[in-house]
Amino acid sequence: MGKQTYKIVKSKVTEGLKDMESRKGRFRAFDAIRPAMLKMVPNYPELSNRLRQIKEYSMDHLDEVIAKAQRSLEEKGCKVYLADTAEDAQNYIASLIPKEGLVVKSKSNAGKEINISHYLEDRGVTVVETDLGDRINQLAKCEASHSLAPAIHLSIEKITQLFSEEEGIQLECTPEALVVSARKGLRDFLVKADVGISGANAIAADTGSIFVTENEGNIRAVSMMPKVHIVIAGVEKIVSTLEDAMQVVRAAAVYGVGQDIGTYVSVISGVSESLDPDLDEDTHGQGPKEVHIVLLKNGRQEAIEAGFQESLYCINCGSCLNFCPVYAEVGSKYGYKYLGGRGLVFAAFHGDLEKTEENGLSLCIGCQKCQTACPVQMATPNMLWKLRQDAVAQKGVGWKKNLIFSMLSKPQTLPVVNKLATTFGKLALKESDKGMTSRLTLNSFGLPQERVIPRFSGKSFTEIAKPKPLAKPVKKVGFYPGCVVNYTETDLGEALLHVLAENNVEVKLANEDVCCGIPSIVSGDLDHAKTMALKNIAAYSSLEMDALVFVCPSCAVAFKEEYPKLFAEDSPELQKKVRNLALKVKDINEFLSQDIRLKPPEHRVAETVTYHDPCHLARSMGVKKEPREIIQKIPGVNYVEMQDADMCCGFGGSFSLSFYELSQRINEGKLKDVADTQATTLATSCPGCMVHFRDGIAQHAMKQKVSHVVQILSRAYGRR
Repeated sequence: MGKQTYKIVKSKVTEGLKDMESRKGRFRAFDAIRPAMLKMVPNYPELSNRLRQIKEYSMDHLDEVIAKAQRSLEEKGCKVYLADTAEDAQNYIASLIPKEGLVVKSKSNAGKEINISHYLEDRGVTVVETDLGDRINQLAKCEASHSLAPAIHLSIEKITQLFSEEEGIQLECTPEALVVSARKGLRDFLVKADVGISGANAIAADTGSIFVTENEGNIRAVSMMPKVHIVIAGVEKIVSTLEDAMQVVRAAAVYGVGQDIGTYVSVISGVSESLDPDLDEDTHGQGPKEVHIVLLKNGRQEAIEAGFQESLYCINCGSCLNFCPVYAEVGSKYGYKYLGGRGLVFAAFHGDLEKTEENGLSLCIGCQKCQTACPVQMATPNMLWKLRQDAVAQKGVGWKKNLIFSMLSKPQTLPVVNKLATTFGKLALKESDKGMTSRLTLNSFGLPQERVIPRFSGKSFTEIAKPKPLAKPVKKVGFYPGCVVNYTETDLGEALLHVLAENNVEVKLANEDVCCGIPSIVSGDLDHAKTMALKNIAAYSSLEMDALVFVCPSCAVAFKEEYPKLFAEDSPELQKKVRNLALKVKDINEFLSQDIRLKPPEHRVAETVTYHDPCHLARSMGVKKEPREIIQKIPGVNYVEMQDADMCCGFGGSFSLSFYELSQRINEGKLKDVADTQATTLATSCPGCMVHFRDGIAQHAMKQKVSHVVQILSRAYGRR
């Protein structure tokens, strides 16, 4: 990402963070949708896997399902137009509408994709949005801020003002009064409209049926009242069967808003054939005489060929946005056409990587909440990492990251830097209660003066570590400390050695290691990542061990998941070595709970403890219950579960350096949840999370101690 692009992104982030009114609206929606969705999803345990299979099949057989859908639709009297580009779709739709005609339009993400409302308005057509949120945005002359709740960024006072001006009288500032006003205002438009435009949630190829689901009833009116109905849908909306389409509709409700089914589900299978003989044929409300289906290709084939087929599984339910920590704080400033990470992929497969970067490619923190909230399990972070690789291939990684990654890949460099930082760091840093703060303002390096960073240790963990010799160990493990433990959190490394010695586990350390490579991987710099990985693979593959344990889940994920990907096309010998090493990877909580019989701790730790789930540990490695079980085995501990324990803390490694204000805002939400538990100790299982929480606690003058689970367990074994 170039300097100018970074300025554009930083400006958008700043603007988003300042818009507190929009943030209030988003969190009002989240407070309603999140618990409803989390309660509803378990009622349909097979829905997500089934839906993914449906979408995979459709995309794997795209030409076939398009042809089948076209035949079925045309047999039902519909007219089908395959649009290769947005311009093709715009021109075709415009040709169906009378000059200075009236169009009523329901919510349509595909319509927004091709900018159809503005296109028609520029040609003298009156377009009236009938979705309540879209209508509000139309009156306010602003863009949607959520796929399902497009006007959540506007206050009820602002909406009252808009409708009062539209109606010419002062309305009561209540939701009920505004709904009545909106319905009254839309009624005349619906009766007089020449054309209705809608989207589609799904199109069944076998029956030629178009499914639309909603909670307001406006889509039903749009599809029934005017004499011409135009449906705009991406080709990815086509599924094989009527039953498959119903699964899409079900998932949109379950994951999108936490309902078992939408309030209204309309199935349109052709033109109206049963006009009431007692009514004039021109009377509105008897169903359309013409139904036109505009199927958008618009870059989708290019997406498939470029390896982004998975992005087309999306059903636009908005669930990813409801759980994305970045979207929660900056709203519509993150994404392009489609909000959030999926919108960035959309921009890229339309050949505009620059647009992708400018709209937030660097903002994805990689927490994977979007993926676990997604009904098709779409791995959006992985697609964004791939786009970052494309950006680095075109423009390089930038001089600062290039310098840092070069240092991280050399075993001799970091110890020297650590000693220099310890010796001369006081010229730029000063002591604080919780760590160190900067004497200078270094915002470009993510170090404003108020930021609290950990103290450098002087000597690295690998220099001071002395694993206890054991005569007859029950297990032998290697330990990869990682950069944070090696140079700032050495006590965590010492605690691990103590805990494992107490459990008669022999620990082996490599003679030298380097960074795990995760910072390079998520930045798109695979060259440096491979250099680091090869050195670590050589160092740890030579150890005789039953497992390779980690106290940092990001490092563990690098060894377990990312190294096999990095060398997937290398020699069979190297691939085998990488796979064998990956199979030995264990988070320390996982190892203590599953691989040995944990020695019962005897010393009391009189603390009220709550626990934060690190993103990589909870979602990539699936380790959630083990750390809680360990904590609750410690005498004297009063364990209190916090709300949303697995929501991201906002650290994200280099993310917190590039976008410190945003990372702190995300952290504030977590700190509120911590405070609500009245815990005296915040436990977690990630050194990076620990660093970030200590900074946040210092900024907000809170009193909680922050410890790794292993450190608390070590205290319970008598270490002080």
